[in-house]
Amino acid sequence: MTFDYGLLAKYLAGDISSDEMEEVIDWSNLSSENKKIFSEVMRLHVSWDTIRYKDTAFVDQALMEVNKKIDGLSRKRLLHKVMQYAAVLLFLFFSSYGGYKYFKSETPISIVVKPGIDIKKVVLADGTSVWLKGGSTLKYPKSFSNESRQVSLQGEAFFEVTKNMKTQALFNVFTDYNTIQVRGTSFDVKVDEKNKTVETILVSGRIEMLDMERNKVMDVSPGEKVTYSYNENEYTTEAVDINIQTAWWLRQFVFENTTLREIVNKLSVKFNVNINIESSALAQRKFRCVINEDEELVDILNLLEYLAPIRYKVEGKEVFIYELNKRMPMIK
Repeated sequence: MTFDYGLLAKYLAGDISSDEMEEVIDWSNLSSENKKIFSEVMRLHVSWDTIRYKDTAFVDQALMEVNKKIDGLSRKRLLHKVMQYAAVLLFLFFSSYGGYKYFKSETPISIVVKPGIDIKKVVLADGTSVWLKGGSTLKYPKSFSNESRQVSLQGEAFFEVTKNMKTQALFNVFTDYNTIQVRGTSFDVKVDEKNKTVETILVSGRIEMLDMERNKVMDVSPGEKVTYSYNENEYTTEAVDINIQTAWWLRQFVFENTTLREIVNKLSVKFNVNINIESSALAQRKFRCVINEDEELVDILNLLEYLAPIRYKVEGKEVFIYELNKRMPMIK
């Protein structure tokens, strides 16, 4: 089939009809090469940076990034043609009053939490609270418009979204692979860039999963975990214990049927101590408990002592745990 690559530019500019979109989909299904091209164009279309293109230079730069991800001279030539179409279309759009009105907002704020850094809380302009895990990035505008409340996420974050009483603007969380549309709720989102998956856990309220075309895929119920695989283009759901799955933002360690060995390994790292367990049988004893991260080591050991027939002794950087009916080890 003869394909007009200018349709990809029209798709980028949001100026494509349903019939033209069907033509694009049919073309993308003709070969793996076409699928790869369209996949990269879709990723560009839904990315946060799409709403920042104010002139043709931005368009050229963005599509060149797409080029870098696609091997083969022929494909680069195709995308160069797309760039030419897109530059013209977006230039016309931004020259209009509508384009100016939509893109006149300031450069978005970017919050980056480095790996290994503690949780960071961010309060957005509408009162929505976001807790970011180490290794995560959140992009959001300084203020939201009456038509839109949109943020972009990489990594993991817990959201408590405020209902917007002044407007009907829904809250949207964009990832590189899908969109979560929110209607006043609390939920956790984890974007795994390595495996190209997005895990969403709904704690309360209502959210909808949208695909990269902003089409509704499914509703999510409280207590459900939805995992989207970009490679497989599949959604899977499962019921989870939200108190355990989302405890991290409360700065808690949640141990569910966890061995004493696993618990002390985490405590050893957190408090920089060496914890010795008297026997392998004791090390395999399982616990179910919630521990606040700001608690002192002695308080946690007292809790474990209360939950099971054990005793402990602390000597500097060494901690000894033994069964209650056993004699305390000699400390040299």
